[in-house]
Amino acid sequence: MTQTLQFLTETPESRSDLRPLPRDILSDILRIIRFSGAITLRPELSAPWALQSLPHADFADALQAPTKHLLPFHIIVKGNCWVQANDGTRTLLSQGDIIIFPHGDSHILGDRLDQEAVLVSRLLPEPPWTEPLLMKYGGGGEVSKLVCGFLQCEKMLMHPFLKTLPTLIHVRAFAEPTAPLLETGVRYIIQETDSFRSGSMCSLTRLVELMFIEILRNSMQNLPAHEVGWLAALKDPIVRQALEWIHADPAHPWTVSELATRIGMSRSALATRFTQLVRQSPMKYLTYWRLQLASRQLQDTDDSIAKIAIQVGYESEAAFNRAFKRHVGVPPGVWRDQKG
Repeated sequence: MTQTLQFLTETPESRSDLRPLPRDILSDILRIIRFSGAITLRPELSAPWALQSLPHADFADALQAPTKHLLPFHIIVKGNCWVQANDGTRTLLSQGDIIIFPHGDSHILGDRLDQEAVLVSRLLPEPPWTEPLLMKYGGGGEVSKLVCGFLQCEKMLMHPFLKTLPTLIHVRAFAEPTAPLLETGVRYIIQETDSFRSGSMCSLTRLVELMFIEILRNSMQNLPAHEVGWLAALKDPIVRQALEWIHADPAHPWTVSELATRIGMSRSALATRFTQLVRQSPMKYLTYWRLQLASRQLQDTDDSIAKIAIQVGYESEAAFNRAFKRHVGVPPGVWRDQKG
């Protein structure tokens, strides 16, 4: 008797309860955007001191980074200091605190903010630096120690996830009992930066990436109920279902009506709630996600443009070319050549 082994798979059409399969949307997004982390500076700053950062594009040029989109961060290793954002918001930072600027905004750090800030680029030697650079500066008073670095990501088509992050994320890693993994990661970063040895650059890269992921997860968990933006969308049970359907099968010819039916609510209610949190309509988000998947395939594979177009949900190569050029500015073939 011949035995046949069958593998059964579920599709949206084959499921009777019309609920999306659980999906890790945040991991989907981070895989496409591809963050990488780096530690660049180990400042030892004695009071009085105040430093003005560079805008992220200028900082990327100074570091000869392969992308213009940098997300600078600072970890307070010892002491206290103030940070002032572009909008004038001031935040007191203590030992173990992390501050991240998701949009790469310039900012001022200082033991106090009633003094003239020195542009940090004036204090640094020409890059590249083979290890995190020890920088000593200040007036000789009480010392604060920091670890400074950045996350860089390929701009791609700028997923709305990045656009809706706040201008400043402040996490108290040593003071938050809900973030033990983050505290451990920060301590490892400080230790690895302090005792630089073989493999440290690779280790620090991974640790910074893990730190960022943990910060996002912790931020999402602690969001107030009235917040909007991508982290709020992932926490919202209704919008999350819509995103799970889209991410599970981006090539499907989704409509807002079909998504609403699968979730069990009206079309208008879903459209309003989705747009409020994601700051894009469901169909606009679908277009962005398809184009981001396509841009990754254009970079990572030799697949034809026609094949990629079908895989991400376009009926023809011509329709895909039009959509890609409308959002990116050049046709996919030209974009692929530029990236190569």
